[in-house]
Amino acid sequence: MAACQGSATPSSSPSPAAELEASAAEPVLVDDFEDGDGRSPLGGYWYVYDDQGNGGGSVVEVPRVGDAMKMEGEGFESERSLEAGYRLDQGNLSYPPFVGIGNALEGPHRDLRAFAALEYSYRGGAHEVRIETANVTEYDFHAMQVPASSTWRTVTLDFALFRQGGWGPKVPMELEDTQALGWQVRGKTGDEGAFELDDVRLLPAGSRGPRKRTLTLDEPAPPAPAQLASMAIDHPLQATAMRSLDRGYNLTNWLEQGAFTGEWTYGEAFVERLAAAGYRSLRLPIDLDLYVLDQPSRSAGDGLQLDPHLFEVLDAFEAWTRAHGLGLTITYHQYDGSYRVGDAAVEAEMVALWGAVAEHFADNRRPDLFFELLNEPELAAGGSGPSAAQWTELSSAMLAAIREHDRDRPVLFGDVKWYDIDALVEREPFDDPNVLYVFHFYEPFVFTHQGASWAGMGTTGGVPYPYSVERWSEYREDFGFSEFNEPWQLDLLRNYPRTGNREAMRNRLVQVKAWAVKHGVPVICNEFGVYAAASKEEDAVRYYTDLVALFAELEIPWHAWFMLMDAETGAVDPDHARALRLGD
Repeated sequence: MAACQGSATPSSSPSPAAELEASAAEPVLVDDFEDGDGRSPLGGYWYVYDDQGNGGGSVVEVPRVGDAMKMEGEGFESERSLEAGYRLDQGNLSYPPFVGIGNALEGPHRDLRAFAALEYSYRGGAHEVRIETANVTEYDFHAMQVPASSTWRTVTLDFALFRQGGWGPKVPMELEDTQALGWQVRGKTGDEGAFELDDVRLLPAGSRGPRKRTLTLDEPAPPAPAQLASMAIDHPLQATAMRSLDRGYNLTNWLEQGAFTGEWTYGEAFVERLAAAGYRSLRLPIDLDLYVLDQPSRSAGDGLQLDPHLFEVLDAFEAWTRAHGLGLTITYHQYDGSYRVGDAAVEAEMVALWGAVAEHFADNRRPDLFFELLNEPELAAGGSGPSAAQWTELSSAMLAAIREHDRDRPVLFGDVKWYDIDALVEREPFDDPNVLYVFHFYEPFVFTHQGASWAGMGTTGGVPYPYSVERWSEYREDFGFSEFNEPWQLDLLRNYPRTGNREAMRNRLVQVKAWAVKHGVPVICNEFGVYAAASKEEDAVRYYTDLVALFAELEIPWHAWFMLMDAETGAVDPDHARALRLGD
């Protein structure tokens, strides 16, 4: 992580003893930037950093005098603020690009235990505020996410709402040794703008006033059960799906994040452990376009040149899954946002890639080898995905490229809006008998995604499953929600007494099963699960138990997303194994 710091010397500063005494009862100014230099009244310095040392290409720019930062932004009801311009570029990162601003705390000012909140004014992009304590490793600092604002906005962030949202070890927020306060902007390649910061203050405990009731203690109110007249699907692929796409496992955070270069993070022993644990199918997310070699015309189908590592890894998993009795789904899965909707060259390359994969496996007649066109088109496009019509057009072209080489290969198709059920049931199936239809299921979302920073819910936690009035609260803050959550997330939280139950999940699944019965086509759910960082394990087990039982009742094959098996030992927690019915 590249960093540059200001170095100007303040003209005066309060004594540490006097400042600490004041901090016990009054707000303490970190900086209002009116002196124009790069040091705060507390003696610490301001700095900026980017992702270039990690492989990104992002740039952050601030005015300087020599090496020292200079505060020249237009202030909020004042003369000056800290203003930083930025341009984001993911480069070779496997995660979103970033830039940041920080204030290093020094001496006794590193002890923030007398304070309960951070207040500041800002104008600019969405950002994450980080309390960077010394006991945190892997940069997984306690943080809160704050939305963009095109006008000056003053916010107050309670320390009690800060959570770790990354993959590092979870530790308490030890405010007695706080190294820095940080503001980090993340996004996608091409994002650019300015971030302005002003009037940063620490607020003492007791300064926030009484809490406002935002939830109600309702009794559980599950919906009436939806009726399903029949579950019969007279299609040969229904039996294939129940046999070869059920009790499935997603191999995540590997080939969809970066290209395979010959180093095996997972090998045949892992596949063997999956089979021994009771799984019957493997979904292999892989970003196919990472293997297109640089060439004058990357989009020319006939001239598409591929890194041989692509078929090295695909052939290996085909052989291993066949040897150990697992179905295999090759899933085109992008995290890098390289699907640019409407870009003819990009879309032609995506089509050509499936033609190349289909040609490679054209002589392989195993019935349990599946191709999945593109995981969640919105994710592949960096958040802003295609319309249903655009997605149908591209999917049809990819399907046609496969059919040029393989008329019978089972192909999986999921719809727009993140493989949404509502989008799928509005669709007429393709005129192709060898297509299976896929949805993802993460309902109720405020339970399954609590603690998930990528969903804007990194601060949330403690939401029970099923809903229980005894475990509920009148205050959204008790579950880590605040005014900074999206309105739809707050609506889901308020509605949880009606949706946090087995009956509500069943009604949603009946909706998609009824569509499948009507059209005589198979449907599968190849992603579902509970993010474990902020949910209680016993709640997750109850959720998996209910949902897998519903899948069995409605004859819907499934693949769990979160990797519920120890990759080294093959062990599955006994409660999770029973919930997933792996021993059946």
